[in-house]
Amino acid sequence: MSQTSGERHEGRSRLARLATDWRVQAVLAVVALGLAVAVGMALARRASPPAEGWWPINASWRAAAEGDDAAYIACFTGQARQEAEARLARLGRAAFQKELRAAAEGILGFQWGPPQPAPDGALRFPVSLFRKDETELLDYVVVKEGTSWRIRSVEPRGRTAASPPYGERLGQQSSQGDQR
Repeated sequence: MSQTSGERHEGRSRLARLATDWRVQAVLAVVALGLAVAVGMALARRASPPAEGWWPINASWRAAAEGDDAAYIACFTGQARQEAEARLARLGRAAFQKELRAAAEGILGFQWGPPQPAPDGALRFPVSLFRKDETELLDYVVVKEGTSWRIRSVEPRGRTAASPPYGERLGQQSSQGDQR
C-alpha cells in the first residue's frame, strides 16, 4: 500500500531529528576518524621498507662515530666480523677506536636505497656516503640471524667527485653556540 503524506512527513522528521542529534553526529565522526586512521596505517605500511635490514648499517656508523668497538663489531657477521676482529687484534683497542672515529668523522651524511633481495634470504642495500668532496658508493649485504640483522659484507662500487664539493655547498660548519 501507499503511504499517506502524513506518514511520509513523519518519517522525514524522524530522520531529520536523527541527523541533527549531536550524539549521532559524534558517533559518525568517530567512525570516520577510525576509517581514516586505518587507511593511513595501511598506506604507510605499504610505503615502509620491506625489512629492518638497514638497522645494522645505521648502528655500525653510529658505533664508529662513538668509537664503540664492541657495538661496531656486533653489527657484523661471518667474514666481515672476522676481519673487524682481526683489525682490532692487530691495532689494539685504542687505535681501533681511533680508526673508527676517523672513518666516521669525514662523513657528512649517508643514505641507503631500497633493498634488493638475494636468493639466500639476504638483502643488498645500496648506500651512498657523502664526504666533503666526494660520494662513496657501497653495497651492504645484510642477513638475518635469529631475530637480528647483521652485515655480512660491504662491497665498494666506486666514488664520484662532488662538484662543487659538499663542503662548499653546505658552508662553514658551526655549532649552535656560534649561530647566536
